[in-house]
Amino acid sequence: MTKTSFSGSVLARDSDRGIRLRPDGRSPLALLLLLLFVAWALPAAAQTAPPLNVAVLDLPVILRDSTAAQGVRDQIEQHRQRFQQELAQQEQALQAEGQQLESQRAAMTVEQIQAKQQEIAQRVQQLRQQSELRRQQLEDAFNQAMGQVRQAVIQILTEIAQARGYSLVLNKSTVLLSATEYDIINEVLNQLNQRLPTVQVPGIQ
Repeated sequence: MTKTSFSGSVLARDSDRGIRLRPDGRSPLALLLLLLFVAWALPAAAQTAPPLNVAVLDLPVILRDSTAAQGVRDQIEQHRQRFQQELAQQEQALQAEGQQLESQRAAMTVEQIQAKQQEIAQRVQQLRQQSELRRQQLEDAFNQAMGQVRQAVIQILTEIAQARGYSLVLNKSTVLLSATEYDIINEVLNQLNQRLPTVQVPGIQ
């Protein structure tokens, strides 16, 4: 009984058809079809990926130059100067009391001197606490007001990105080099000044 090999029968059939097989069993026609499929599939896959549309924005410049941000800084400075004047008046009053104590020391008992010194020391400590409280109030008010400016910037950026199909908006500080056509700072700054010309700093007691 003659044993027939499968690979031999395939070779025989392909030989009858005039197709020559490669040593790995694949015909040149099959390889050609495979190459044509790959050549077609690669551009199709590339077309499915959306193009990367990028914009660049200098956020620190906007937070510095916008009319709203400048107004916030002006208001904070006015509050700071007012607080500084109040603290300076209280410091002068304490210094005057200290000088008066020195001038009256000879006519006072030790207990009276110690009591007065302790009173002045407590008021000095209260003045320091008040100064720290004022500083914290100014910082909180500034951050809260500038938060409104940042929210407006984000809203404007979102609208511009959706309208123009930006898939990525980068802060200029993270970009080493970029062409000027990618820069949208002037557009964002102009829209921000129109939408949010001023921001009222929260009341500070």
